[in-house]
Amino acid sequence: MRIIYKIVYFIGFLITWPFWIIRDMIHHKPYSFKSRYLGPGKMLPKQPGRPRVWLWALSMGEILAAKKLVPALEEAGAEVVISSTTAIGRDTAAHAFPGRLVLSSPLDFGLSTRRFLEAVDPDLLVLVETDIWPGILFRMKEQNRPRALVSARISPRSLKGYSYIKSFWRRVMRMFDFITTQSEDDRTRLIELGADPDTTYAIGDIKFDRAVHESTPENKAARLREAGWPDGRWIVAGSTHTGEESIILETFTQLKEKDPAKYRDLKLLIAPRNKSDFESVWNMMQERGLPAAHRGQPQATDMDKDIFLLDTLGELDAFYDIADIALVGKSWAGQHKGGGHNPLEPAAKGKPVLFGPLTHNYRWMTRALLAYGGGLMVADQPALLAALEDLLDNPEKAKEMGHKAAEFVRTHQGTTGKTMEHLMPFIERAKQRLS
Repeated sequence: MRIIYKIVYFIGFLITWPFWIIRDMIHHKPYSFKSRYLGPGKMLPKQPGRPRVWLWALSMGEILAAKKLVPALEEAGAEVVISSTTAIGRDTAAHAFPGRLVLSSPLDFGLSTRRFLEAVDPDLLVLVETDIWPGILFRMKEQNRPRALVSARISPRSLKGYSYIKSFWRRVMRMFDFITTQSEDDRTRLIELGADPDTTYAIGDIKFDRAVHESTPENKAARLREAGWPDGRWIVAGSTHTGEESIILETFTQLKEKDPAKYRDLKLLIAPRNKSDFESVWNMMQERGLPAAHRGQPQATDMDKDIFLLDTLGELDAFYDIADIALVGKSWAGQHKGGGHNPLEPAAKGKPVLFGPLTHNYRWMTRALLAYGGGLMVADQPALLAALEDLLDNPEKAKEMGHKAAEFVRTHQGTTGKTMEHLMPFIERAKQRLS
């Protein structure tokens, strides 16, 4: 099976490599492909006596999930090297963890994984949530380097796809020294895929371990002053994907037109998930003749606008402070497969959280948030219009939802500490070996 995997991966690479090179050129990152294929290119000196933990996070969401885990590893005496598969993941890591070494995750070729391991020389690999590549696991097992998968999740849809080659994935999952999962459902599905039940633990989601502070009017006013934006009632739509912006803009326009006096102070902020969508969303606003402004180019007339585009990276969490209602994207129909995004950022700010029905990547989290009373699932554009109207017309109801959302986050905190309990034996063994 390992040989078959290498052949299939190589064929897939031959077919797609021109796309990756062209994409790098378009996004002005000409060395991303090179570094993923050939590794860092030089030996990276290790800090004497400190085990090196290689933390692999797929993209932005997984990087942000590890925000508490990285300092916890460092407090335990480890040096952390971070890698991400995507450019936005690497940009996020550089912003979230200044001063740490951030690299491109290697392609799953023998040459790529060998060169990466020679350069980085990790004492422990910690994979966050997803992005499991068999080649690197095979090579690390051969070299007797420990491997952990933490805060893992797997949707029923993904399980069905993996199950077509279940015997192969059973071998892959058994190469982890241990696995922690976000929920009991995730543990059950991973064991069904082949994970060892004796070393697979349902301990919770590390994303909950974030600061919880319910935003105050003072927080909101300070953020709006800094941005040069007007006061009012704000809807913040975060991590939207192509197709959703049209739904949200149409809903906002209908609210304003339905009762101009009642909703005179209503404002909308849209924050696309992908940098490549900034221009197209801005053009959509312009083509519709909407009174819009964008964060990237502030103007004196911004105070007169109703609709705003957050076309900067790394600021969405801060701008949830201004929200009276938060929407979380990749959950309504559009030019994407759906799956949802993490609703905890607005929840931790004490905001009522609305999302669509396509949240299979966060199935447990969204269901639990709904059960707690801190969130609301709205199926389509008419349902979104009705829900927003209800919450705007009943501000106490919206505030109570926000309080419940914040309490939901608090109740589920502590997973980073539990994760470290499983990681510490490997770190201590590495310290003894290095001493």
